[in-house]
Amino acid sequence: MMGGVGAVLFSHLLLHAVVALDNGLGSTPAMGYNSWYDYGCSGDLNETNIMATADALVKSGLSKLGYVYVNLDDCWASGRYTNGTVYPDAKRFSKGMKALADYVHSKGLKFGVYTDRGTGTCAKRPGSQDHEKIDANTYAEWGVDYIKEDSCNAPGDHGSAFMQYAKMRDALNATGRSIYYSLCGWNKWYSPIGYSLANSWRIGPDDSNWEAILKNIDINANLAVYAGPGGWNDPCLLLGATYTGSLRITEMQQRSQFNMWSVMASPLLLSSNVRNMSAFTLETYSNTEVIAVNQDLIGRQGFRLSGMDLVTAKGLPPAHVAPCNSSLKSQKWDWNGPVVGFVTNADSKQCLNVDNCGTEVIYYQCVTTGGTCCGSNCYKNEQWTLTTSGQLVSSLTNSCATVSTEHDIGLQKCDPNNSRQAWSYSKDTKQMMSGNDGMCLEGKTKLSGDQTNVWGRELADGSWALVFLNPGTAAVNITCDATCFASTGFDSSTKLSVRDLWTHTDNGTTTGGGYTAMNVPGDGGSFMIKVTRA
Repeated sequence: MMGGVGAVLFSHLLLHAVVALDNGLGSTPAMGYNSWYDYGCSGDLNETNIMATADALVKSGLSKLGYVYVNLDDCWASGRYTNGTVYPDAKRFSKGMKALADYVHSKGLKFGVYTDRGTGTCAKRPGSQDHEKIDANTYAEWGVDYIKEDSCNAPGDHGSAFMQYAKMRDALNATGRSIYYSLCGWNKWYSPIGYSLANSWRIGPDDSNWEAILKNIDINANLAVYAGPGGWNDPCLLLGATYTGSLRITEMQQRSQFNMWSVMASPLLLSSNVRNMSAFTLETYSNTEVIAVNQDLIGRQGFRLSGMDLVTAKGLPPAHVAPCNSSLKSQKWDWNGPVVGFVTNADSKQCLNVDNCGTEVIYYQCVTTGGTCCGSNCYKNEQWTLTTSGQLVSSLTNSCATVSTEHDIGLQKCDPNNSRQAWSYSKDTKQMMSGNDGMCLEGKTKLSGDQTNVWGRELADGSWALVFLNPGTAAVNITCDATCFASTGFDSSTKLSVRDLWTHTDNGTTTGGGYTAMNVPGDGGSFMIKVTRA
């Protein structure tokens, strides 16, 4: 909860919300490309490859479908001149950013760049703190159409975050150029005020794999009220194959993410190799009926009609303790592998991790290359020390792993008198024991049973788009029953026509009494329809 200066600032920003909405952009979610999960900070992030990406958007036909933004993420900038003006990495962008923007514009596309509200970006490139005005003017002079502003190396309190984003918002609007503004603060607490600050706002962590995608879906489930034309909740980027050909998620999961991002009215930014897409992937991103759902002009974000949280269903974060049982592999932990300070679960092979450099402790894939939230060569969010006094200390924050009354684990200031910060490790059983209460750190395993979701979004013509999502391991039938349909306003007697948005066929009729999607594949399969009053 905010108080004092934070509360006053919040009220001030709300009073000036019209400033953010005055740029005339974001009437529908942005569509295009982002370089992060394609090139990252590799040497292949350069003007030649970005121009090739622009060419590919046009050649593939994606640009005609609305994918018009070509956005650079981190690692394009190199430093600042003595007058404070930011300049690009000359080895990567020898012709300069204006020339690159001009090339992108010549293809009928729009050009975007990346910055950070702090002193440096996540990869330690120049941040915009105290340079908001000069940066905004520079971007406008280059012909930039889109700005993503991250939140690394910056104050973590709400008031400071809102103030810094507001400074960039005002600086961009003062340029007189219409520039789409996307803030990237990784937290759902931006949603209630996001509309007054930007055209979109990140509501969760980086979605670097399928599990993180599910987590962001859960976070977005209760945020629909804050989104609409002009400003959108952003659950991060669309994943696919990198420039090396490595798949971050399966092609079926790509399609399910695309379905969910469309029903959630989320930005559709392809962060993958669009220069060499498979036929299946191109078909996914070219589905005009699903794109029409995403771009529906009424702008109502979809929500969960039935089902539980997906990260709970998949048995993922947050980290937690459970009654000690030495026979459970999920309670066995290996120290210092694959990197000193890593605490790795013997069952899931995931590491104990500070989520997005915050205060939540989660289980996540062990990252040893490419950097994390604390920088391009930083893994401190995965590194821990068990002190001689029995405290589990994060190398990132020097704060201690603390067990809550709900048995979840978060970070708090270390206190030798706090019994909830007491830990011990048995080399014999490889268990991490919490205090003397018989509880042990446990890497959650997948739950059995029918863990499915149905999501729905109302469209401008009164129809509803429905997505049936299966995060489980086996194919299942998924039903939206009368209770599920009640949230759409269709009662059990309402006759509805059904259209399959992937086969592009009309599939007869049903009623608001229930509809079943048959044999939805496991491990991220989905089924998407539109229902309309018959």
